[in-house]
Amino acid sequence: MYVSGHLPRQIERAYASECGAVVLDLEDSVPDEKKDYARDAVAEVTARATGKPTYVRVNSVGSGRCADDVLAVAGPGLWGVRLPKVAGPDDVRTVDDLLDTAGSPATVHLLLESAFAVECAYTLAKAASRVELLGLGEGDLRVDLRCDADGPTMDAARVRVVTASRAAGLGCPPQCVYPDVRDPAGLRESTRRGRGLGFFGRMALHPAQVPVIHEVYTPTADEIAEAREICAVAEAARQRSTSVVITERQGRLVAPPITAQAKLTLELAHALDLIKEPS
Repeated sequence: MYVSGHLPRQIERAYASECGAVVLDLEDSVPDEKKDYARDAVAEVTARATGKPTYVRVNSVGSGRCADDVLAVAGPGLWGVRLPKVAGPDDVRTVDDLLDTAGSPATVHLLLESAFAVECAYTLAKAASRVELLGLGEGDLRVDLRCDADGPTMDAARVRVVTASRAAGLGCPPQCVYPDVRDPAGLRESTRRGRGLGFFGRMALHPAQVPVIHEVYTPTADEIAEAREICAVAEAARQRSTSVVITERQGRLVAPPITAQAKLTLELAHALDLIKEPS
């Protein structure tokens, strides 16, 4: 969940919420006159271990504030840096070098917010070994693309970042924030679409959004049951030296790619403590 670095009460609420990780923001949500204060406040948080995985969205390399931001927050509590408005591989290498200088093991998340960055997604993902995730900054990207928030153009960019992430050996990217915190139905529908496009998880702006995001990305009981059946019949088929079989419950054709997807569902369910064993 994103939280502005100059708002200490909101930071406390973020750590007390059900979100899986906290992103302390030094960039767009912080007014210019509060930037130095936010940097100092966030540095105090990351100076020690925190109760949740903690990331910091620093200011862009082009802003002239990035180096001071990274060096200030690179304490023991920093899990990763989220780098906005990435202009090219040199930006990525600059932050990588700064973290080396600070002696920090933190990872780097890249926010692609221009048409150029989206076109270079794979190259950016491979620009440094610290790069852990790609993401879209959809607000700025939409301005650059001159398109609607939801439609084929933005979906093409979303698919591009998913594909580039997997091609580069990274995890599936999380979705961008949903801007209307008072629209849970819209959040749910948007998150379902994102899951279908290949995203995993989502950034939140408010604690009230977290349960909806968890709901969509958590395997349902039916999905878990179907995955178990698929894995069971696939194993039975393997023992008969057959790779394709039909499930009894739904009459579904099971081939190796279907089995692989079912195993991913069970692994996620196991990681979320929904089942005792993944298979």
